[in-house]
Amino acid sequence: VWIVLFSQPLIGEQPSYSQVFAASLIVFGQVLIALFGDHTNDEGMTVQDVRDSYHYPPFVIYLIGLAIWMTLVVYWIRNSSGTLKRFSWGVAGGSVTGLQNFLKDSLTIVKASPSTFPWFFGIFVAFAAASAFGGLLFLTACMKRYDATYSSAMFVGAFVVSASIMSATHYATFSHLTSIWNWVFYPLGLVTLMGGVWLLVYEQEHRGVVENRRTARRSGPVEMQEPLVRDSQNEYVAP
Repeated sequence: VWIVLFSQPLIGEQPSYSQVFAASLIVFGQVLIALFGDHTNDEGMTVQDVRDSYHYPPFVIYLIGLAIWMTLVVYWIRNSSGTLKRFSWGVAGGSVTGLQNFLKDSLTIVKASPSTFPWFFGIFVAFAAASAFGGLLFLTACMKRYDATYSSAMFVGAFVVSASIMSATHYATFSHLTSIWNWVFYPLGLVTLMGGVWLLVYEQEHRGVVENRRTARRSGPVEMQEPLVRDSQNEYVAP
């Protein structure tokens, strides 16, 4: 939100109306997810519960899937062009930062055992810092290549989607949704957020096509050069 509001006066980037609308969808979806998502999945958890949660098959599948996804994203960044490259830069940082389980579980350990920490507590803290810092590096690199509105909104969108999948597989979020309002507005928030992400990617692609056409029109048709011909003295000259 702050980037959309202050990108023009601070860095001279004027967001388009479609960018502002897409960013608003992403923020609105994020608010719905925050309001109607589960906030009780760590109540009564012990240190052993935290440790056992990392053996859940759905969460292990999520970690493997995220590793494969990030491998594809890095490959697309290095070897693709156009929309796919732009999309990959946009989602890279948020996908990594979605690993919020390490931060949340570190806080759960502190709450459950404030006097003595298990041996893996330091590993959790290190992974929490690495995911946050790694996501920030991707975001910074994306902002160097594309405008701030696109980069920040795509980061938030990818972050919420990645964190929501992580939460569903690690904390069984959907099993903790208690009312019909949670079941309606939590998925609606995810769909709204994804709609904003799609609109941003489409808007950026459409803008690139329009700019390429304008550049081609300004440059005008290419003049054909007349071929050189041989004169009587065997020298090539223009006719």
